[in-house]
Amino acid sequence: MIKDTIQLYKRLLPYIRPYWRWIVLAFICALPLSFCTAAIAYLVKPALDKVFLAKDLQVLVIIPVAVVVLYSVKGAFEFMFHYLLGSTAHRIMTNVRNILYAHMQTLSLAFFIKNPTGHLISRITNDVSLLQRAMNSGVIDIFRHLLTIIWLTGVLLKQDIKLAGIAFVILPWIAIPILRFGKKSRKFSTRGQQKVGRIATFVHETITGCRIVKAFGMEEYENRRFSKENERLLRVRLKRLKVRALSAPLMEFIGGIAGAAVIFYGGYNVFNGTSTPGTFFSFVAALLLMYGPIRSIGTAFQDVQEGLAAAVRIFHILDTEPDIQDSEGAAPLASLQQSIAFQNVSFAYDRQPVLKDINLTIRHGETVAIVGMTGSGKTTLVNLIPRFFDVTSGMICFDGQDIRKATLLSLRSQIALVSQHPHLFNDTVRSNITYGDPRQNDEEIVAAAKAAYVHEFIMQLPDGYDTMIGEHGETLSGGQRQRIAIARAILKNSPILILDEPTASLDSQLENNIQQSLEQFMTKDRTTLIISHRLSTIKKADRIIVLSGGRVVEEGTHAELFNRGGEYTKLYSVYLEDELSPAHGISG
Repeated sequence: MIKDTIQLYKRLLPYIRPYWRWIVLAFICALPLSFCTAAIAYLVKPALDKVFLAKDLQVLVIIPVAVVVLYSVKGAFEFMFHYLLGSTAHRIMTNVRNILYAHMQTLSLAFFIKNPTGHLISRITNDVSLLQRAMNSGVIDIFRHLLTIIWLTGVLLKQDIKLAGIAFVILPWIAIPILRFGKKSRKFSTRGQQKVGRIATFVHETITGCRIVKAFGMEEYENRRFSKENERLLRVRLKRLKVRALSAPLMEFIGGIAGAAVIFYGGYNVFNGTSTPGTFFSFVAALLLMYGPIRSIGTAFQDVQEGLAAAVRIFHILDTEPDIQDSEGAAPLASLQQSIAFQNVSFAYDRQPVLKDINLTIRHGETVAIVGMTGSGKTTLVNLIPRFFDVTSGMICFDGQDIRKATLLSLRSQIALVSQHPHLFNDTVRSNITYGDPRQNDEEIVAAAKAAYVHEFIMQLPDGYDTMIGEHGETLSGGQRQRIAIARAILKNSPILILDEPTASLDSQLENNIQQSLEQFMTKDRTTLIISHRLSTIKKADRIIVLSGGRVVEEGTHAELFNRGGEYTKLYSVYLEDELSPAHGISG
C-alpha cells in the first residue's frame, strides 16, 4: 500500500508543479503562524512566575501587548496561508477536471457504452472534489500542524526535558489509530464513491426516462429501487462515519494518559520545589495546544486517504487509452473523389459478431440506401465509416486509402450525420444548427433552416434563433428536434452524408417536404448513405443494399430488388405493407 501511495503522489506532482511558487510562499507563511502558537504557550511561564509570583508590573504590561501582537501576526499569516494554498488547490483541481473531461472526449463510443453515465459524472464531480479536499484540508493542515507540533515540542523541551520525555513515550501511540483508521477510510471511501456513481446513474436514467416511468405508472417502483440504492450508500457511509468517530476518542484516551502522567509528575516537582508553577503550566499549555494539531492531523490523514482513493479512480480514467485514435504517421485525408470501399470487413462487439465479410463499394456522388431487419447491422455499418468503431478485420478505404491511416479530424470533417434520435444541446437554436462551425453567417444559417423546413417554427419562438431549447431540446417536439438536426447537417455541407432514419419522427406531409429538400442536397457531388424503413425515403436511391444477419444478401435498385422477390420483398411486406399496396402505385 505504501508503494502504491508513493506512486500516486508522484503522479500528482506534474499537476502541482506549475504552482510551486504559491505553495512555497504559503509554507513560508506557515512558519510564523506555527511559531506564534508556540510563543503563546511559552508566555504562560513569565505570566505566572513574573506577574503572579514575583509581582513584576513591567512584565504585566509587556505580556498582554505581546499576546495581542502574537494573535495579530498569527491571524494575518493564517489568512495568507489558507488563501494561498486553498486557491492553489482550487486551481490544481480545476486543471485536473479540465484534463479529465478533455481525455473523456478522446475516448471511443465503446468506452461510454461500457461505463454508465452516472459513474463518469461522479468522477468529474465527486472524485475531483474529494481530491481537492484532500489537498486543501488534508495535506495543507498536516503540514501546518506538523510545524506547530515542532515549535511546541521546542517549548516542551525548553521548559522541562524530563516531562517532555514522559509525554514523548506516550504520545507516539496516537499514530496507531491514525494509520489504521486512515486505511479503513480509504477503503470505505472507494466503496462509497462506487455507490454514489450507481445513484448518479440511476437518477440520470429515471430523469431522462421520466416519460416511460409516468406512462407505465412506475413511480412507486422507481422510488423503491432508489431507496434500496440509497440504503446501500447509507450503510457504507455509516461505516465510514464509525471509523472517523472512533478515531477521536481513542486519540483523546491516549492523550489523556499522557496528560495525567505529565500532571502527576510535573505537580510532584512543583510540590518538591524542583520546578516552578510557571514552568509547569507553560508545559501543560504547550501540551494541550499540541493535542489539537495532533487530532487535526488524524482527521486530515483520513481526508488524504479518501482523496487518494479518489485519485485512483481519476487516474483509472486518464490511463484508459482511446480505442480509436490517429495511428502513427496518420496523414490528412483528401476529399473523396472516387469511392468508399468495404474490403472483407467484419466487426464484432465484445466478441459478438455483428458484420461478416462485407465487400461493398460506394461510388462518389452515389446515393445508397441500407435496409434490413432490426439487428441486421445497418447502423453499425455506417458507424464504421467515421470510425466510431474500428473494423475487427478487413479495411475501409477512401479512394484506396485505409481510413485508419488518416487523421480522425480530416475523416470526420467530410461526414455529416443525422440520426434517428438527434442530440441537441442545452443552448440556443443558432448554436445547435452551427454546431461544429460557429463561424457560419446568418444567411447560411437561415438557408439551412429553410431547407429543413424549420425556419418558420424558429421565428415563432420567443427569441427566434437565440432561444434556449433546454436539455436535449426537451422544449421541442420530436419532429422539431429532427429538423434542427437536419439543418445542422445541411449547414455542414460535407461531401458525405449519413442519414440514419432521418425522418422517423416526422409526419408524412413534412417527410415529403424534407425529402424533396434532401434530394436537392443529395447532389452528384455528395455521397449519401440512407438507413430507413420507409420505402418513400429509399426508393429513389441509386442503389439499395439489403443486410441480413450481418451480411450483404442483395443489392440493386428498388425495382430490381422488388421484382426479384427475395429478402427485400419479404422485408417490406412486413415493415411497409401500406407503402407496397397498389394504392401507392408501387409495382415490380
